[in-house]
Amino acid sequence: MFNKVCKYISTLGPIGFMPAPGTMATACTLPFVYLLSQNLSTTYYVLVILGITLLSWIIVHYALPAFNFFPDPPAIVIDEVVGTLVTFVGISMTNKTVALGFLFFRFFDITKLGFGYVEKFPGATGIIIDDVVAGIFACIFLHLIG
Repeated sequence: MFNKVCKYISTLGPIGFMPAPGTMATACTLPFVYLLSQNLSTTYYVLVILGITLLSWIIVHYALPAFNFFPDPPAIVIDEVVGTLVTFVGISMTNKTVALGFLFFRFFDITKLGFGYVEKFPGATGIIIDDVVAGIFACIFLHLIG
């Protein structure tokens, strides 16, 4: 039962099974990012990210055996939630920054430009870490454009 719940959460319910699931999960995360960024200081926002990252790792770890496609099943999209949250650390949410952050994160998540080796880490670690790194790159670019 616990593994089924983890599988459901890891895919964000039906979102992981939609066309372009990573992009859909990123788009669905934006209202959550806005809510957090408007109500938390940067310090608390980062603490929330750390908590969600740890929880996501646990969820993915227990959900992974339910998927036949290894090492990174496309239906697992909770990692996009983490990466999207990282993208907007210290960023003022405007139409411009949301659009650019979305595009930067998806670009780095898809291309893994310069950090593709991190997704080769085994299990949940590889699934989560590449999105964290993509979010860090996207965040840096947003701050540089600032």
